[in-house]
Amino acid sequence: MIEFSTFQSAVKSSDRTDQYVTLAALFVLGGYRIPATAKQIRELLSLHLGTKIPVNISDCLRKNPAYVTPAEKGPPLKWKLTDEGLERLRLLSGLALNTQPAEESFSSDVGIVCALQFPELAAVIRAMGGDAAFKEVGDAKHAHIYRECSIKTSSGQTLRVIATTSTSMGLTAAAIATTQLVMQFRPRLVAMVGIAAGTHSGNKQFGDVLVADPSIDYASGKVVLEGGIREFQPDPYPIGLNPRLRSVLQKYRGAEDVFREIRSRWNGRAPKEQNRLHVGPVGAADQVIDDATRIFEIQKNWRKLIGVEMETYGVYRAVYESPDPKPRVVSFKAVCDFAAEKSDSWQEYAAFVAAEFAVEFLKREWSALWPPI
Repeated sequence: MIEFSTFQSAVKSSDRTDQYVTLAALFVLGGYRIPATAKQIRELLSLHLGTKIPVNISDCLRKNPAYVTPAEKGPPLKWKLTDEGLERLRLLSGLALNTQPAEESFSSDVGIVCALQFPELAAVIRAMGGDAAFKEVGDAKHAHIYRECSIKTSSGQTLRVIATTSTSMGLTAAAIATTQLVMQFRPRLVAMVGIAAGTHSGNKQFGDVLVADPSIDYASGKVVLEGGIREFQPDPYPIGLNPRLRSVLQKYRGAEDVFREIRSRWNGRAPKEQNRLHVGPVGAADQVIDDATRIFEIQKNWRKLIGVEMETYGVYRAVYESPDPKPRVVSFKAVCDFAAEKSDSWQEYAAFVAAEFAVEFLKREWSALWPPI
């Protein structure tokens, strides 16, 4: 499955003509196989391009009779890509555009990976209806226990959710858990949900949600000895978010209503100020940091660092190297400490906010991430 963002990045902005974006949208909607309406094309283009779309989609379709053809009279009239239209799109985009049905496709919607059963997965389970809403699925020969539930989105779609935990904390265990989840259940989206250490920049507080964009393995690199001084030269190979996912997330920066609603469902101690969303570089390594000066060392190379934790890079890397069709990936981790004077006192609250925000985001924005055909 090729996403519209792939067509956007395949050509220069000056080459994204009305013809190009219309043909690309029709392809993404499956128009080489299933006819689509001008309204469906317009809605998809609006999601990705905002107001910068062709003024009249129907007129644009009619002006390209060699590339598209009416397939169903309707109303509404439905359009289909012709073989010549496919070749034209291949030529313009430089993409292979395989139209043969894939042997493997997505079989679930959301895969959730947590590092710990408590407080992280326990918070996810509560946010999705409690233990009664879940059932165990999968083959017992695998190391991980998988739980399945369904949630309804704001637009009425039913999502199949699979959740699991790593066998231990750390990048390796997280990568293995993610790989096995992806191979067995083929989710459209993998979400890491849990707790992290925040940085003090940006006036963060306990419970603020951190989204890794990118996730970086800050311990990856080379140790050298120069002039009698040992130095570390980083080589972190950062992995970021899908562009569409990043764009949809931006609206929640400063969205106090969401966090106010989440706070209303919490009965324990909470920070004085309202929680917020932060999107930026999050460091990951197999290290529990209980020394604030270590954060300063990492920030020498990543000045916009918003937090550190121990799993997200393994999850992102596992998804990045998974077979096609690849899922998208995101991490929602809430601040439980600031990498100094470690305490468990805010872990349960942070896990609660991370899980509740993740579920709210999925319910509210699923149709924006995957418009229904």
